Amino acid sequence: MNIKDTMQFVEFNTFYSEYAPLTPYGLMDKNKYHVFTNKEMLLSVYNSIGKIVNFINENSFQSDKIEHHLKRISHLNTFERKTFDSSDIFLVKKLLVNFKSIVKLLNDAIKEDLQINFLSAELLNFLSYDGANKETFYLSGEYNAELAENRKKIAEADKFLAEIKKERFQEIIEQHGLDFRFRDFIIASENITNNFSSELIYKEVYDKTSLLLKPMLPKEYFDLHKKREALLLEEHKLEQEVLITISEKILVEKEIIINYISKIVLLDTLFAKSRMAIKYKMIAPVLIDKKATIAIVNGQYLPLANKCVKTETIYTPLNAEFDNKICVITGSNMGGKTVLLKTIGFMQLLTQMGFWVPAEKFKTSIFENIHYIGEDLSEKIEGLSSFGFEIHNLTKAIKDFETNTLLLIDEFAKTTNAIEAKAIIAAMLKSFSQKETVWSFVSTHFMELPEFEKVSFYKMKGLDYSEYMKYYNKEQQYSLRERIKLINSFMRFEIVKTDHKYRTYDAIKIADILGLNDEIIKYTKAYLSENYD
Repeated sequence: MNIKDTMQFVEFNTFYSEYAPLTPYGLMDKNKYHVFTNKEMLLSVYNSIGKIVNFINENSFQSDKIEHHLKRISHLNTFERKTFDSSDIFLVKKLLVNFKSIVKLLNDAIKEDLQINFLSAELLNFLSYDGANKETFYLSGEYNAELAENRKKIAEADKFLAEIKKERFQEIIEQHGLDFRFRDFIIASENITNNFSSELIYKEVYDKTSLLLKPMLPKEYFDLHKKREALLLEEHKLEQEVLITISEKILVEKEIIINYISKIVLLDTLFAKSRMAIKYKMIAPVLIDKKATIAIVNGQYLPLANKCVKTETIYTPLNAEFDNKICVITGSNMGGKTVLLKTIGFMQLLTQMGFWVPAEKFKTSIFENIHYIGEDLSEKIEGLSSFGFEIHNLTKAIKDFETNTLLLIDEFAKTTNAIEAKAIIAAMLKSFSQKETVWSFVSTHFMELPEFEKVSFYKMKGLDYSEYMKYYNKEQQYSLRERIKLINSFMRFEIVKTDHKYRTYDAIKIADILGLNDEIIKYTKAYLSENYD
């Protein structure tokens, strides 16, 4: 399902940017923008969110700890390799430690619902050489006796090498007063180095007047150092053998660990969605039969509602119950037609992306396709007008009509001539009404469209002009901002059912409020009276 245009139309990312999974796996899942069409799967997700919302509300400490452990989980490197290095094994152990802690913190209801359990205690203990299930991993000699013995020999060699150096440095101090304990070389004047023993001090020219001096270590030091190098090679060989053994044990549980990752994605995304549900007082959508219509009670279009909070302006939630599959929304400009379409689109995307919705009730169906048709919100197509772009998108949408499709059509054909535009809209309504698979919400400023079966007409209440006139003083010099605020204050963003012959002339009233001169207002009213009354 291609929802790019619909998401852009409803400004979905202003909400989606707040959705914040905590693991790399959860973030990868978020970036896939899943839209689901399986009703049973979505109902299961809504049910799981409900359990997690209750858990968060009742167990704040445990839920905070779970989020802490989710943040600690890193992305594993590929399981396709046969041998892991120490950093790979560390990440596996880190995942096991945190997943085990999460499972321990979850309640039985969530574990049963999501079928989550921890089955890798033996593997985790094997990776914890010191018996502590911590976020650490060290390739311990405990894994291999030969490795332990080899490291013991290396440690002994290091001890003897240090002792040899210590003795030689002390000898140099006593004979020549030079201290190399905390330095690799010394720069000295050439005239004071003539009496230095060549067995203790190595000399080379540094500049015209100075020499660079280094300590000379005895042959036994280099013989022992050579043996140590051989021990290090053997250590590396033994470590590789241990890594193979550990890798084999991990790969035995490969599918189990992959299942843990899928559960981590599920938990991470569900907890993130539950946090959003709590923040915005969301509820689970009601999914109904595909032949039913859409209903909303106090639906909040969050991108606008949040803006209104910031600007301290009134926001009106949407209450609407549509009785047909094809709904025409009329009303004045600034009256909320587009916001109504955005609210429906926003709620539907939330529903099919597995979120709860910000409403007291949202009843809807599942659609295989959701299309926005209206103003070009994306990059312009060269040589194509706004009307041409709308036709292009409508043509694409029609190709999906074999499956259930929701159309959000905003002010279609407003840039072409009114006679043809009205005829095309009428034809669209007739065609859509004959398709069992098409649900459509069409906002338009064209009035007196023809009636068709399965097509209902609604209007936005619009400007409460009589109430507005109680406050408006035409003589007052309102600024443009003040005039717009006045219009919004008395605009009734509510929807009511009407007949198709309903006329509204709010545009004249709004033009008057915005300062259009009296002469043009008078001529406009006269023209309407002569031609349409």
